[in-house]
Amino acid sequence: MIERENRSSIWVAVVYGAVLLSGCADGPLHSLYYRKQWQDDEKYGPTLFTRLEELQNLRREAARMNEQQQAQLARRLNLSVAQDPSAVYRAQVVRTLGSLTTPVAIEGLQLASQDAESVVRIAACEAWGQRHGVEALHALGAIVRSDEDLDVRIAATRELGNFRNQAAVQSLGVALDDPDPALQFRAVEALRSISDEDFGNSVPAWRQYVRGEPVDRPEPPSFVNRILNFF
Repeated sequence: MIERENRSSIWVAVVYGAVLLSGCADGPLHSLYYRKQWQDDEKYGPTLFTRLEELQNLRREAARMNEQQQAQLARRLNLSVAQDPSAVYRAQVVRTLGSLTTPVAIEGLQLASQDAESVVRIAACEAWGQRHGVEALHALGAIVRSDEDLDVRIAATRELGNFRNQAAVQSLGVALDDPDPALQFRAVEALRSISDEDFGNSVPAWRQYVRGEPVDRPEPPSFVNRILNFF
């Protein structure tokens, strides 16, 4: 099972590249070779590609589901987050959970936030950003503070830019204090989007803002510098 899943994962990556080259899912590379491979694999059960297509369809249908249908689907997806061996599939399951409004989906998102694979935790950040709410805000703040993977912390910081409240500002302050400039930059972008302030890219100025201190605003560029930057 796992061997077939891994082989299907490889086919998914190859197929996505083929789609880009051919321009659409019905391009010549797709129809001449890859579809036959999927059909062959389907003889032994649903391939990863088919399962990912199912999740994509579920995301499109989510808004039309009632609460009972969403809750039933979320329970099924929560089990996949906990048990499925494919990180690629788990990540897409998490994105599907993010499209559901039912509280049942929170359990799966909490599991995904602690997943061993960073790709799944990044998907969890994106899903929390879709949900909003207190649970989402707390989860994203915890990820910024404690996740060991920089890309995951950057994803959580980006999603905090969807929350216009003081708790989000304080969590973004944690990202500002991180020594990595990429994370600092993402925190500045998020703070700019949720506040009515703009202190440019000055990390010290934004730190003062987060602490509620008077801000030493950066000097505006001179006319000469504006002209030079234009060119």
